[in-house]
Amino acid sequence: MTHLGIVIKILYSNHGGEYLDKGFTLYLKSRGTEQKLTVHNTPVHNSVAKHCNCTIVEQVWALLHASSLPKFLWGEAAHHIVWLMNYISTKAVDGKTPFEAAFRKKPDLRDVCEWGETMWVQIEGGNKLGSCV
Repeated sequence: MTHLGIVIKILYSNHGGEYLDKGFTLYLKSRGTEQKLTVHNTPVHNSVAKHCNCTIVEQVWALLHASSLPKFLWGEAAHHIVWLMNYISTKAVDGKTPFEAAFRKKPDLRDVCEWGETMWVQIEGGNKLGSCV
């Protein structure tokens, strides 16, 4: 499997139905990717993924709490955190950012807004007074 010119040699996953689908397994084989399934009900085999997911959830709650934004924005907060994780250096790629490792250039973060910052949004199709009614 390739993405951004990177070859995925082995995909580790649990026994979830989405990973056992015949179409998916055939796709992996066609890309030369070996599939390895972890032992059922053994979260220790997924410790890195579990830790990462736990970190994301904790950061979601911190963002929502600090910004006083409603809980229904948890998905947007998670998206923001994962996006940031791709732009923050990590030991996994020798102190570079995942973005830098993939594109071989430093990310431009000049226009990044702080989570919860007040923003103005232009809604297309509104009338002169700004209402969409």
